[in-house]
Amino acid sequence: MAIIEVTNDYDDFSIFLVESEGRYSFTIDIYYGNSKKVFVPDSIEGIPVTKIASGAFSDYKRYESITNYLRFKNTILPKKITNITIPNSIVHIGDIDGSESETFSDCYELKKIIVDEQNPVFTSEEGVLFDKNKTTLIKYPSGKKGSYTIPDSVNNIKRGAFGYCSKLTKLNIPKDLMFIEYGEFDMCKKLTDFVVNENNPMYSSKDGVLFNKEGTTLLQYPCGNKRKNYVVPDSVVVIGEDACNYCNSLTSIIFPEGLKFIFGGFRCKRLRAITLPMSLLYLDENAFEDCPFIKYCPNLKTITLSRNTKMGYKALEGFTGELIYRD
Repeated sequence: MAIIEVTNDYDDFSIFLVESEGRYSFTIDIYYGNSKKVFVPDSIEGIPVTKIASGAFSDYKRYESITNYLRFKNTILPKKITNITIPNSIVHIGDIDGSESETFSDCYELKKIIVDEQNPVFTSEEGVLFDKNKTTLIKYPSGKKGSYTIPDSVNNIKRGAFGYCSKLTKLNIPKDLMFIEYGEFDMCKKLTDFVVNENNPMYSSKDGVLFNKEGTTLLQYPCGNKRKNYVVPDSVVVIGEDACNYCNSLTSIIFPEGLKFIFGGFRCKRLRAITLPMSLLYLDENAFEDCPFIKYCPNLKTITLSRNTKMGYKALEGFTGELIYRD
């Protein structure tokens, strides 16, 4: 495979001409226009467009600088994209690692992804992007509002599929969904509830919180839930990675005796005090960090814990409050 040339002025797209085994195709590298609705062409000068690169529709500030560099000195900051139409010729989105959802990662106002019915690889339903067989949910548009029920056919969610979906309010998970990435929903600021089909063999929900099937691992607390106090169920042994990030309504969390592992992720700006159980064996790195640039837990004044709890690297870095030992 060889990249033949880069073109910067085709209908607001930066495009790559690629040769492979004597055949030519174009890749959409970057969109730097300002349209709310973007139509990706099937072909350019008779050569098919077959791929959209990862990040092609992300990072608008970068687009402005690229546009300026291409002699559009008086350009206005591009408007947010609300609709994207993918033609039947596009058979690959993103980089070789398969991160299709990252292509649209910063399209915060995107409400609908439309796929041509003749496309052999992708499809869409209710504006959501799937693989052709609708077994993998690739991207839920970040600007899409309200509750959403994942289709029964879906058994996998791509990494970043629900990233920055700030208007999603409730998610219904079907019985055959088998894999959800850690931290998949931690920036869904209005998400209040997970509801899992009772026949799902991998996941369960209680009071809107997502757990593994047995209820021993807390996987994701919905960060848009408005409750101030949360009591972690007695069955929980593990708090998963990024499970409680950006849950900014919470002022207190009560952990059960029997909890053994916390794998990071309590960046909750209203937390005031934390008491960790004597049973806790390990507290992972950066669990309650207070970064100088982003005040994750600015109101956290005390952490009560056991001296026997092992700490990950920089587990309490930046914490300036009082550590109280229970033994």
